[in-house]
Amino acid sequence: MIEGTKKTNEKVNTLSEFTLMFWQNYLLMDTTKLPLGECVAAVLNLSGDTLLLMNDSRNALIGAMQNITNPRIKKDLATVTDLQNKLNKVLDLIISLPPFSYLINKDFGHSMLADIWSSQPKGFMAMMDRGTHEGEVFHHFIFKLISIIDETIAFKKYVSVMLDYYFEQLNKRNPEHYAVGVYSFFTDTKLINDIRATMPPIPSFDFAQTRHVGMEYAPMRNPNNEKEYIIAERIEFDSMGAFLHADFFRALINGHCPRKCHNCGIYFLLLSGHNTCYCSNIAPNQNKKGDTKTCRDIGAHVKEAEKKENRTPTQQEYDKVYNRLKTRKNRGKLSIDDWNNQVADAVSYMEQNQKGELSDFDYREIMKKF
Repeated sequence: MIEGTKKTNEKVNTLSEFTLMFWQNYLLMDTTKLPLGECVAAVLNLSGDTLLLMNDSRNALIGAMQNITNPRIKKDLATVTDLQNKLNKVLDLIISLPPFSYLINKDFGHSMLADIWSSQPKGFMAMMDRGTHEGEVFHHFIFKLISIIDETIAFKKYVSVMLDYYFEQLNKRNPEHYAVGVYSFFTDTKLINDIRATMPPIPSFDFAQTRHVGMEYAPMRNPNNEKEYIIAERIEFDSMGAFLHADFFRALINGHCPRKCHNCGIYFLLLSGHNTCYCSNIAPNQNKKGDTKTCRDIGAHVKEAEKKENRTPTQQEYDKVYNRLKTRKNRGKLSIDDWNNQVADAVSYMEQNQKGELSDFDYREIMKKF
């Protein structure tokens, strides 16, 4: 027994400051164990409507704060209720995001302002005054909420572009090639400036590479075997951006990477040692109602069908010959040398037809003889 081992989250987690454990390929949160990069994949899958709602709710909260802190506007139950409602919309959106969905009670803060207004009117007025300690703490809390939304929106925009434009070009899926993708993205200053130009001119919207965290190494029970102990990294975060960066880049270091499914367009987590472009979710393009085939089950067939649909008549004629020759080779009716020679001849005739050196009629007649 090791005395003095620390719990996964020794401190009380808040939206302003939270503590997580990293060990091997995992992110540990008390009884929850997630593969590195899974939280990032969830953020990348936020819909455009959700991001718009987050931004609108953020702006509405700022407006309500400006209204209630205006000394010329009377503070009453109506203004307090309006601020509480705006705050609740922001809280609901933020607490639904990882890692907060695992750490924070979903009802957190939903009656905070109304309770203080009814029980401690003077205390509420002090919270609205930035010159007081209470006011400084409350305004810092609101700033943190706004920053979480800003950093989430910025992270999704930058990283989705990085993955879609640079990682999809990679020949292999491993930490070395991920490093090439990251380097290529960050050295493309024009692309980064173009993305930055689409963001509001607020610092928290930027994609900062330097993030400050508190780190220590703590012994704890092995999540895979309660009889054993491990040493894990215990990291304290004070921003959403810092957490998302840590989860994303630690995932890449360990061979994990979010990837957009080539069939449904949803990001999934590609684990170390795997290289597939299809997720394991139920595919949306099922032929029959009630089918439960996954994108991985049907994705390759869909892509092959699309490729065939896009093939020219000349290419389709060649495909028929290629398949006939391949069948003969597999059945032992054609030697390897004959297979190679005849395929090369078929390719040559196809190229002649594409260049206009061989008519369509003559091309089809020649290909029938293979």
